[in-house]
Amino acid sequence: MSSKPSRENIGGMPHSGYYREIPDEPDMFLCGVGRGTPGGEYLRRFWHPVAYESELGNVPLRVRALGEDLVVFRDGRGETGVLFLHCCHRNTSLEYGIVEERGLRCCYHGRLMDTDGRILEFPGEPNADRMREKTSQGAYPVHVFGGIVFVYMGPPDRKPVFPLYDRLTLPGVELVPGVRLPLDCNWIQLKENTLDPAHTAVLHVIPQLRGMDHFAGEFESFPEIVWTDTPGGLIYLAARRVDGNVWVRSAETLGATIHCISSIFENGRVAKRATPPFMTFWTLPVDDAHSINFFISHVSPGEPMPFDKRRALEVFGQYEDRPYDERQWIPGDHDAMVSQGPVNVHDAEFLGSMDRGVTMFRRFVRRGIEGVMRGEDPVGFYLDQAAVPPTFANDCVVPEVSIAGDPADGKVLAEHARRIAEAYLARPPMRDL
Repeated sequence: MSSKPSRENIGGMPHSGYYREIPDEPDMFLCGVGRGTPGGEYLRRFWHPVAYESELGNVPLRVRALGEDLVVFRDGRGETGVLFLHCCHRNTSLEYGIVEERGLRCCYHGRLMDTDGRILEFPGEPNADRMREKTSQGAYPVHVFGGIVFVYMGPPDRKPVFPLYDRLTLPGVELVPGVRLPLDCNWIQLKENTLDPAHTAVLHVIPQLRGMDHFAGEFESFPEIVWTDTPGGLIYLAARRVDGNVWVRSAETLGATIHCISSIFENGRVAKRATPPFMTFWTLPVDDAHSINFFISHVSPGEPMPFDKRRALEVFGQYEDRPYDERQWIPGDHDAMVSQGPVNVHDAEFLGSMDRGVTMFRRFVRRGIEGVMRGEDPVGFYLDQAAVPPTFANDCVVPEVSIAGDPADGKVLAEHARRIAEAYLARPPMRDL
């Protein structure tokens, strides 16, 4: 009987399934989100979205974040609170609580809890004053921005500022809240997708090939790609030739769970150094195997497309809103990411040079986790707004005659993209808007 070949020796062997090992253990050091896990402690250094303001009404909203069950509510004063789901008295779920002028009252025995978890009333309790000093409901700090409710679940004595990146404060650019985009997979899979521009020339071209408008048709040209670190995270720059121009598209990650993309409608046919922001996403790691993307759309004056049409194209393929057979025919990001499994097993992958952004992001997160374990602050954690770095996701289009070398040479395009990255770092593009 012949010996079983090693994984390295299988190479391009046809019908090699019998010989292939099937790893099934995910990297939970990297992917875990729960309390006390390395990844969970790292994630608890950032602000996380838990609800849109529009979802808050006259009853509490039950949510799950980083493996913890919570309720979100807005009381009669307009103050927003995020509390542990179960009442600290008898563990009744506060999703059945009564929203009052000040705080949330448990439906079972009537304890009234302020938005910060302090117990304001103990109905019928003769020792209420003493219990008020010794009892509180678990609660987390809240920040509301862009129509989204964010929560900080880390050490309260090291609460960071909510980072107002430059792309979030541009005058004249409207921030329009999005919709929930739930995905039944680990949060790492969502963020890696941002730094994988190769898929835009394949996955996002399928709709056009099958008779549907989505991304601009120019995306079908496979780009030359470079990746680099930024002060706030990671960025890719993808260079394409389009009709006498060289178009460099970029997208970036900020800290652990934020990513920014430039317009999916850009076609690279008009010269420009900088373009307004398009979409900013915050990913909520719900638990190890579930995530939700929250987002805002940046809407600039004079946009030619009606916003309802833009929104429909923005969210197409981003969640499970279509029949299975339709998603098989025209899959989207949701299908590509979720089909990797609840927690993608990295040991089962065979990565290539086009996956550099994926490996860079995993190293970025791993360094952050290890840093938090040493007592350090990770990239993306800021105690002062003045420390928040600029952002760079953008479209830059120049005439191809203006670049050094032959633009038909892939190495020349890649070098041009590297120079654009250097120019962005020297002068962040949001300053030119």
